[in-house]
Amino acid sequence: MLRAFNRPPATGNQPPSMEPERHDQLLRFLDGFGLQVDPEALELIDRALTHRSYAFENQLPYDNERLEFLGDAVIGVLAAEHLFRIFQQAHEGELSKRKGRVVSRTVLGRRAREMGLAEVVRLGRGEDRTGGRHRPVLLGSALEALVGAVYLALGWETAFGFVRHSILEPLDEVAAAEDLTDYKSRLQEVVQKHHQITPEYRVAHETGPDHNKRFFIEVYVREERYGEGWGPRKKVAENEAARAALEHLGQIAPRAADADSEMTPD
Repeated sequence: MLRAFNRPPATGNQPPSMEPERHDQLLRFLDGFGLQVDPEALELIDRALTHRSYAFENQLPYDNERLEFLGDAVIGVLAAEHLFRIFQQAHEGELSKRKGRVVSRTVLGRRAREMGLAEVVRLGRGEDRTGGRHRPVLLGSALEALVGAVYLALGWETAFGFVRHSILEPLDEVAAAEDLTDYKSRLQEVVQKHHQITPEYRVAHETGPDHNKRFFIEVYVREERYGEGWGPRKKVAENEAARAALEHLGQIAPRAADADSEMTPD
C-alpha cells in the first residue's frame, strides 16, 4: 500500500462517516488508476469530488474548492515539466501556449469525463438536473481537486505519476497540435474522392526512451509517399503527415519555413 504524507491537519470540518456504497465506489474508481488509500485519505478523495452545490444542499461544512486551488497548481508545474521534456526545441512562448491549452478547464474536463469522474462527482440535485455532471468546466475543476487530494494524501511522487500517466500523456496530442484541425479526415476525403482508397500510414522510425518517444510517420497513396510528420504520439505524427500530404496536393497553404523546420526528426 502506498504510504501517505503531507496530510493536512484537522480543521474541525471533517466529513461524516462514509456510506458503504460510496466507500466501495471510490475504491473501485481509484483502483482503476492504481491508487490505494487508507480510510483517512479516502475521506479526502471524497471531499475532492464534492461540488459546492452538494455541500449546500446537504449542509456540509466543506466542498472541493480549496483542493481545486491546490490541484490547479500541482497540474500546472507538472505540465510545465512534462512539456519542457517533450518539446525540446520549443521557446518559452510556445511552451506557454501549449501548457495553456493542456491545463484549460475545458480540456481537463474532457479528460475527466474519459476518466469516469462524471460518475463519482457529488452534485446537488439542481446542478445535476441542469446537466452539471456533463459540463467540462465543472469536471475539469473536480479533476484539479482530485489531483490536490492525491498530492496531499499520497505525496508528490504518486501525484506526479498519476498526473503524468492519467492526464498529461493522454493529452499529448492536444499539446502537440499546432491547431485543432483534423487533417487525417480531410486527407481521407480527398484521397477517397480521387482514388477510391484510404491513405496508408507507416512508422518510418522512432527515437527516444519509452517515456519520451518521438514517432516519424509517412503517409502513402498507392505506394507513393505523399507526406511525413513527427510527434510524441503516433496519432499526432499521422495528423502532421496528413497535413504535409494536403500541402503536396495543393489542398492547403504551406506553413511558414520556420515552422516546417520543426518537422525534421532528431
